[in-house]
Amino acid sequence: MFKFITALCVLTVLSFSLAEKSDREKRQAEKLHITLLYESLCPDSRKFMHQLGPVHAELEPYINIELVPFGKSLSQQNGAIFHCQHGPAECEGNRLQSCVCSSTQNQAAQVKFVVCQMFAPNHANADKCANEAGILTEVEYCMKTPAGTKLQLDAELITKRYSPSFVPTIVYNHVFNQQLQDQSLRNFRATVCYLLRQQITLPATVCQ
Repeated sequence: MFKFITALCVLTVLSFSLAEKSDREKRQAEKLHITLLYESLCPDSRKFMHQLGPVHAELEPYINIELVPFGKSLSQQNGAIFHCQHGPAECEGNRLQSCVCSSTQNQAAQVKFVVCQMFAPNHANADKCANEAGILTEVEYCMKTPAGTKLQLDAELITKRYSPSFVPTIVYNHVFNQQLQDQSLRNFRATVCYLLRQQITLPATVCQ
């Protein structure tokens, strides 16, 4: 009898765990996925950050954002060399942002760091921006080891899926749409709200 009750308890816990996992996956599936392809020293990317920060802060529960700092860069010799549109400093900045963002799953912290770093006059403010975002990371280790190289090679692979002709490029639910891209650059919030309304039922107070 005791063994039966124990087995029943285990099955109950397991079913609750599976249900929680299913609910969590459902919530993630309901979110609007946004892939942002950008470059660390790109003026247009920097301009877009003025929109990204406030929109993410407002609509964070409904969006899942993927930050990809690479843009029109190019790798050679399996990452031994990187060429970036705005020179070596941009390559360093792209790598830096990949390293810091990879150290946390907290998207709010990632966005806060990237927005801060994009407006910093140089990369020396990385620690300050990371502290403000609440991110603890071994940036120097990542920057100087193959870990940072792999992150940038991964960013290159993601970027190549969309072959952006303009940076930043904003992709929704893994499908690029030029009309949505153009609208996003003009009014990111309105575009995100429009897509959210197509995808889920929003509370009356959201996107007003």
